[in-house]
Amino acid sequence: MLYDKTIFTAEKDAKEMLVRLQNGWGDYFGAYSPLYNITTECSSTYIEAMGKNFNTALTIGASGDQGIALVQNGAKKIYFFDINRLDVYFLELRKVALENLKRRDFLDFMIADNNGSIMDYRLYQKIANKLSLPVRAFWDIAYDIFDYNNQAMSIYFFRDVKKNSQKAKIVNNYYSNNSTYYDTQEKIKQSEWFFIESDFYSLNKNLPAGINFDAIVLSNLYEYLNFGEKVSKEETLKYLNFIKQVLLPRLSQDGAMMSAYLYRYNDEVDKYIEHKLQENPDGWAPSTDLLSGLENIEAYLSGYTGQNVSYHYLYQALEKEYGIQKVLTPAAGFGQSFAQNDLAIIQRKIYTKREK
Repeated sequence: MLYDKTIFTAEKDAKEMLVRLQNGWGDYFGAYSPLYNITTECSSTYIEAMGKNFNTALTIGASGDQGIALVQNGAKKIYFFDINRLDVYFLELRKVALENLKRRDFLDFMIADNNGSIMDYRLYQKIANKLSLPVRAFWDIAYDIFDYNNQAMSIYFFRDVKKNSQKAKIVNNYYSNNSTYYDTQEKIKQSEWFFIESDFYSLNKNLPAGINFDAIVLSNLYEYLNFGEKVSKEETLKYLNFIKQVLLPRLSQDGAMMSAYLYRYNDEVDKYIEHKLQENPDGWAPSTDLLSGLENIEAYLSGYTGQNVSYHYLYQALEKEYGIQKVLTPAAGFGQSFAQNDLAIIQRKIYTKREK
């Protein structure tokens, strides 16, 4: 894995991780925050829909699964971005594990396939000497901090390992059978991974100069930027303008961007939200008001939530300005509505801009 060695301060990062952990992490999404061991998005489905004619891709870091799916579909250079500087240590660990472990061992080490925990120290020892020195130093310190107890590490260092593992089996395919796993393993060996330490709205300052991307994957990042009681059209437009001004200019002419991933969301949910917003032109009511009666509870269970209203605003804005592709994917089980599918929104540079 290639990276800027100046970002690594393994001992400092491990100690800071311990301080944050002892204080309950504090900022749940920040420079030091818990890690995802696996994605719950059906990335293989929407990335296949994006196409295979790309070499260089930009994606959120997190578990690394989006990058793995991109490599499965032809990408050779993956640029991961994440505000969490601990993620660079995990991404290299995941790449090295996937390159070197047999499928059974990888499932036990990374996917909580056996006893509901990950990071077995016995399996770590099989790949430790293949890690770069700063990454190995970080994980050696981390194991020491957790007294080599991988169950404690799974619970306190990662997000919902056991629950996410069960749900992720619905939507991830690269470890589903030996043939797919070992084919992916060979492709990963031929790929280069890069890490950009950056939050979303700072990408304009941190993207590498002179590089365009054939594919850009933003996961469900939009949800974290426009969520809860602060949901607003203004936040939607801020997100859309950033895509338009910063990311689309860096997208190759025939490239594709996955702009948002929506859990348990489909056209029926969207129509229901539109109906509810027509009843209340001032927009979505805070959850404390929303759940104050049987009718409102039924509305909530039908998908009238801040999360889905936020997506509705984005979907409307994107449709108004761009031709977009909606890709239904199997649902891993997250989100609040009756919908049986998740939904990925894909933009392409070749789409004709719509008149406002």
